[in-house]
Amino acid sequence: MAATPVASVSSASNFELSGAGVVAAGVPSWPLMVGDTVVAGTSAARIRFVDGTVVTLGPRSKVAVQEKSNDLSLRLVNGFMMFTLGPASSMSVYSGNTLVPAQPGVTKSAATAPTGASATNILTGPAPGAPPSLSQH
Repeated sequence: MAATPVASVSSASNFELSGAGVVAAGVPSWPLMVGDTVVAGTSAARIRFVDGTVVTLGPRSKVAVQEKSNDLSLRLVNGFMMFTLGPASSMSVYSGNTLVPAQPGVTKSAATAPTGASATNILTGPAPGAPPSLSQH
């Protein structure tokens, strides 16, 4: 997987790709490889994987594209993201070190807390029989 692009990233504002500044003007998208990191600029960045997975990375948020057991994984390093796994995706998504359970076609979100702890599944509902909490709205 490392030799070919696994995704592409686009944004309305400049962003950072593996430590290098990218000027977004005039270029519709940039290829992503395993091992790349993306830090969104002042606006959201959209990442589209070849398996159909779509990620919207919040402003100033950072993700890392990794390989785990011959499958892709995406790790939210800091900030906020929303994602929808593609129909046949086998990608694992993490918020920090916490796996975010997800099903293809269902939009999920993840955020990291300032202390480094993660707050995942913000858009999911309460456990069966439990009343909703403010974090679920």
